[in-house]
Amino acid sequence: MESLILATGLIYFTGHLLTHFFERSKIPDVLMLILFGIIIGPLTGIMTVDRIGVAGHLFTQFALIIILFQGGLDIEIGNLVRSARQSVIMSVSFFAVSAGTVWMIMRFGFDYSPMASAVTGFICGGTSSAVVIPLLRMIRASKKAGAMLVIESALTDVLCIVFTIGVLQSISSGEFKIGRIVYTLLSSLIAASAVGLAGGIFWLKVINWVRRFKNTQFATCFFMFVTYGVAELSGFSGAIAALAFGIVMGNASVVSHKLSRIYNDARPVGVISEAEKDLYEELAFLVKIFFFLYLGISIPFESSSIIAVAISIVVALFALRPACTFWMAGRQMTPHDKSITAVMLPKGLAAAVLAGLPAQYGMIEGPDIQSITYHVVLDSIVLTSILIPLIERTGIGSRLDSLFSHSPNAGAEAGEDTK
Repeated sequence: MESLILATGLIYFTGHLLTHFFERSKIPDVLMLILFGIIIGPLTGIMTVDRIGVAGHLFTQFALIIILFQGGLDIEIGNLVRSARQSVIMSVSFFAVSAGTVWMIMRFGFDYSPMASAVTGFICGGTSSAVVIPLLRMIRASKKAGAMLVIESALTDVLCIVFTIGVLQSISSGEFKIGRIVYTLLSSLIAASAVGLAGGIFWLKVINWVRRFKNTQFATCFFMFVTYGVAELSGFSGAIAALAFGIVMGNASVVSHKLSRIYNDARPVGVISEAEKDLYEELAFLVKIFFFLYLGISIPFESSSIIAVAISIVVALFALRPACTFWMAGRQMTPHDKSITAVMLPKGLAAAVLAGLPAQYGMIEGPDIQSITYHVVLDSIVLTSILIPLIERTGIGSRLDSLFSHSPNAGAEAGEDTK
């Protein structure tokens, strides 16, 4: 027990050192944390997933919703409204291309069954909020592009979950109904957003009253947990609800103005203070450290053939992403924003959680799907972590920016609205 407490303290300070190293070198701290997790996990056996137990899965859920909430606080409603349509188009398009690419590689490259290939494609079709949001806070991208990438990561998490579970349930029942899957997806997105917005507006109305009590600095964060739980228990996406709640809280003054105009109510609503934002940023930093360590610990290294499948998938996805960005990215994105978008393809929590479901549903290829997914998560984060600094600090970024300046939708001024 003493050694575990000592390790926890050392990990905290190591996380700060890695963040400082990231700011100076642009080599992401998440990569270093994953590699450290691999060292103390699969390589040495000091820590294993079995020893962590259920606490590891519970912690990953907390990490996801806190990071999404923190990301929502940083999104300006104006940028969100301007980029919402393009974000949805890009998210769905990227997801479809990714899922289809994985299906073809699994089916025709490695002779997996059509259903196993489809399930793997849906699991690995999205991007990870837990990786995208911390990276965006450290790199030079416009707020509009940041909002689009955050929305993509949150939306594709839902796409991964709904389509994966929909296909697995169809396999179990012997019926495949695409209409039911799409209906479930749309209803979950709309209803989850409504729950998050309603929770945020309600909390803005009562937060000043809550602050009359002592020790309530974390009250907003814990009410976000309530909002998340209500959405999940209602059968909707808690992740989307947490993101919507964060957006409302981060734009309290705008929301207050809109409400006063709609309801002719001039009474002020509460806002999130800068001190509270700093507190939630510190909380997001803490969960990020332990989430990526846990991810490294969870990755198995048992089969060279599994690793080969994962590498093939990741290379193909990263080869196609720039082409998709070239044709799909809108005018509101600068060439540099498009360069960042072209390599922002990390997989993460949703894929890791969904990876275990095929085996639970009795698929013969379930264990292979889980191992492949874990390696896709690792390889995609490693490649994203390598490419982002190359774009930010080397001539590769300039050449890629130049390429995207000639894309069909080019037109934004370079450097517009950068962080």
